[in-house]
This record gives sequence, C-alpha cells and structure tokens, in this order.
Amino acid sequence: MMTIFKKCILPTVCAAAVFATLSNANAQSFGGEGLSLSSDEPVQVEGNKLEIREEQGIAIFDGNVKVVQGDTILRTGKLVIRYNTDDGSSSIGAGEADIERLDVSGGVNIQTGEQVATGDKGFYDMVREVFVLTGKRVTLSEGGNVATGCKLTVTMSNSRARLEGCGGKQRPTILIQPKSVRN
Repeated sequence: MMTIFKKCILPTVCAAAVFATLSNANAQSFGGEGLSLSSDEPVQVEGNKLEIREEQGIAIFDGNVKVVQGDTILRTGKLVIRYNTDDGSSSIGAGEADIERLDVSGGVNIQTGEQVATGDKGFYDMVREVFVLTGKRVTLSEGGNVATGCKLTVTMSNSRARLEGCGGKQRPTILIQPKSVRN
C-alpha cells in the first residue's frame, strides 16, 4: 500500500462536471454535490504489483488496482502515474512527486456515493486539466439517470464536458428519470 499526498486528484472530477452540465441543461437534476475530490486529502493506492521507475518518473500499479480518496473509489486493472523528475528532488516513494498524468486501463470504475463512471481506459492530464475516458460503452450514472457514449472528454479549467458516440449509428444517449423514480 502507498499513500500519495501532494497534487493528486483522481479523474472522477470529470463526472461532476458532466452531471453539473446535464443538471443545468435539464429541469431534472442529478442531485448531490457531484463526484469531487480535494487535493488536500491523502490518496491511497494499492494493487497486486508496484513498479517504480524513478529515473523515468513512472510508478506502475498492476492488477486489482484500488485508489481511495475520501469516499471516492477508483478500481482498474492498471494505473500508471507519471510525475515530474526535472528538479531531481521529486520522489513518488516519499510522497513528494508532482504528478503530471494518470493513465488507467483494464476496465475503469469510479464511484462516489451513488455516482458511477465506467469505461475501458482513460487518462487525466493534470497539467492541462483534461480527463478522457473511452471504451465500447462509457457510462455516467447516478440513481436511475444514465448517460452513455464511447468517449468522454472533460476540460476542468472551463467545466466543459463532451460525450461522443461510437461512430455510425451509435450516438450518445441520456436517460433522465423523474425525481419520483429516483427517490
């Protein structure tokens, strides 16, 4: 088990932006505070294997990876943490790394309370503040409300989310349940 304290934010922030966008665009609200994380809270990462390549600025968690920050849980097959090693003082093992990017693959499931985002793989570019989740079926759900597509791109700096279809006839869809059904 490893705990990372500095500048680590999980990709779940994306779902908050999408649900906020959908809530503002529709009379029906997804409710709640949305999936969100605080960069001040510790992040605990565990997996079957951990390989640290300090000279390359990479930490690789492989097999049954679980990331927990507060009440947010990310489960995936593989997590690659890329961090800055330019100044020579950064060390992921010491919890002092400036994380630049998180890559997740092997199935992705992110959950906070009733809110869930799933896909096959994704990444969060912490420098550009962009999260991308892709797969044959990317889903965002809360209660009975579900949005599906094949590629979700969220730009945190302007709270803009884009859900794309799979090409051809598979377009993004959203199912919004009446409030009485969600309760």
